[in-house]
Amino acid sequence: MFKNRPILKFTRKTIIIASMLFLTACSSKKVYELREKGIEELQMAKYEQAIETFNEALDNSNGKVTETQFDILLYRAEAEYMLGNYEAAQKTIDTLREVDGDKESYLKFQGQLDAKKLIAEATEALNNNDPETAREKLDAAKAAGISNDRDLQFDEIVYLEKTAKWREAYEAVQNYLTQFPGDEDAEREKFFLETRVEALDSNPLLSE
Repeated sequence: MFKNRPILKFTRKTIIIASMLFLTACSSKKVYELREKGIEELQMAKYEQAIETFNEALDNSNGKVTETQFDILLYRAEAEYMLGNYEAAQKTIDTLREVDGDKESYLKFQGQLDAKKLIAEATEALNNNDPETAREKLDAAKAAGISNDRDLQFDEIVYLEKTAKWREAYEAVQNYLTQFPGDEDAEREKFFLETRVEALDSNPLLSE
């Protein structure tokens, strides 16, 4: 009878270990599925849903910190960025850099965030009728790698308008509306700029 006890004990331990491995495998599969779902939502511009899905994936990671979790966090930062929540995106990138080091992908993302801050400063300068400072900020944002950003393009229109470059501004707002149709602020700018261009066309003595 005593000889059977170690076998029984070993069997119970084996069952426990097997159960843990099974749960871990199920958890890993769930995390992977949620990661894929979040990426799909991100690609469909469902940014809030994507953030929730990525958070759920992290919650299902059971405290594990691997390349998979780092990857999910980077995707979450992208969703936060696209949603316009730059503060949240900055916190996520700060976490990644603190835990996983200054990897190239993290530094590249940091550059995008820095550029968005410059664009925000340019917008403020334009609102304060300071086109010179705005020009410096916009050029710095472009140098940081942002060129097709919506806010940057709109600020370029306002800058051209404030520096009385009417034809260039009118062309810029037309290009902007081709990419972002239905923007009411841009439509108002277009209407105003049309009047300026018409005035130039009707009076050759006027110059920009």
